[in-house]
Amino acid sequence: MKKNLQFLSLIAATLFAGNAMAQRYVTNSFTNVTVTPNVVYGQNYSVLTGAPVMSDLKLDFYEPTGDTETARPLVIVLHTGSFLPKGLNQSPTGARNDSSIVEMCKEFAKKGYVAAAVGYRMGWNPQGDQDVRTGTILNAVYRGMQDTKNAIRYFRYMGATSANTYKIDTNRIVLCGQGSGGYISLACGTLNKPSEILLLKFINQTTQMPYVIQQAVGDFDGFGGNPAYNNANNYAGYSSRVNMTANYGGAMGDSSWLEAGEVPIVGMQGKLDPFAPYKTGGVYVPGTNPPLLVVEASGSYDVADRASRLGVNNIFKTPAFTDAYSTAAASNSNGLTALFSFNGAANGSAPWEWWDAADPFHNNGLASNPFMSKARALMYIDTVQNFMAPRIARVLFPSTGITNTFATEGNVSVYPNPAADILNVRVEGLNGAAYAIEMLDATGRVVRNEQNLTAQSYVVNRNELSNGVYYVKVTSGLNRKVAKVVLY
Repeated sequence: MKKNLQFLSLIAATLFAGNAMAQRYVTNSFTNVTVTPNVVYGQNYSVLTGAPVMSDLKLDFYEPTGDTETARPLVIVLHTGSFLPKGLNQSPTGARNDSSIVEMCKEFAKKGYVAAAVGYRMGWNPQGDQDVRTGTILNAVYRGMQDTKNAIRYFRYMGATSANTYKIDTNRIVLCGQGSGGYISLACGTLNKPSEILLLKFINQTTQMPYVIQQAVGDFDGFGGNPAYNNANNYAGYSSRVNMTANYGGAMGDSSWLEAGEVPIVGMQGKLDPFAPYKTGGVYVPGTNPPLLVVEASGSYDVADRASRLGVNNIFKTPAFTDAYSTAAASNSNGLTALFSFNGAANGSAPWEWWDAADPFHNNGLASNPFMSKARALMYIDTVQNFMAPRIARVLFPSTGITNTFATEGNVSVYPNPAADILNVRVEGLNGAAYAIEMLDATGRVVRNEQNLTAQSYVVNRNELSNGVYYVKVTSGLNRKVAKVVLY
């Protein structure tokens, strides 16, 4: 009885101690942001000019000015643009320096994150017949996914080999995409089986061949393929996994891509978005007059609903979010905890965007954002940020997790959570001091016990453990932390 009481007391202390580290990432902690533009994160073949041409892949890096933290979560932000460059897409937006992208990256940096506005390869044929339109844009999404995963691996490579130049905690990475970037973000989080690109709608009905042929363009991570079309030499051996994805006004190629055990997903979308479906329907990409059907896809509502039913978004359910933004979102999204829906045609497509009214494609932009202004866009970005920030913090720094300072001697993290087969326990800053790992089930019974560990990382194998809630306890001397984890 005494042991159980001590165990429960330990859990309670962990739950109510608060997490100052997580709080840093919910509210603005910094005033100024330092930007490093035009960072080359890789190279690959661009098809914008028709024939494949090797091109640099670039990003812009944002970080809080004067920050002394050396292990900061990374948020990658992907721009919109209908997979064509600004102007060529008949729009005033479509680049990593779009006003909305710059503002979102700055807001993340002010909260203590580092942010990367990642550029990706573009190019497709919106004027071709149905097969041409569908095939070329599916390959554009695929290339964008490969480039994004390349960028993720770049940061992990830099963290492992360059004294962590960017001061990133590479175990905590979130991916956000706006518009066409949202398609990429969702694909990165869910598209991982060859069978998922062999659905009937992804097969050319004339040739009976898949629109995306991996033997030519490489696998989901960008490896392999024909070396004349794909450069596979981009940080092999490093993971391209992220902890969470977010979609602002994009869609998922097919809702069946989303399966139990995949990373949490947050969505923001207008219910009357004219280009991306709110539920499941046709994708109409701007740049054609009238807009032409490209492919059927699943929008933010259907994605959030499926994620909720499969348990993918369970982390957002308990404890419930009670802030005003979450309450408003739930009331307008049938109670879904990870979806913010916007009403009305005027709010249907990217109301967080603004641009220079002197842009030659200004009037085209007004077709989807008729009341565009900087002041209006900033209000929407404020809404997006206030809805997103606590959910990102929940995923990266679970309130019951080991995420805060490990006494005064080091930091501890346990991931992934939920987990399917293994748990990674990482302990930093102990300078070789020994620690122990115990894993307990919901009754307080010890099911794993590892003593006298000194390595920074240790893998806890699930083996025969059943599904359910467990607690991982890390102890060094008189210091201890407990993390609540879920096995599925």
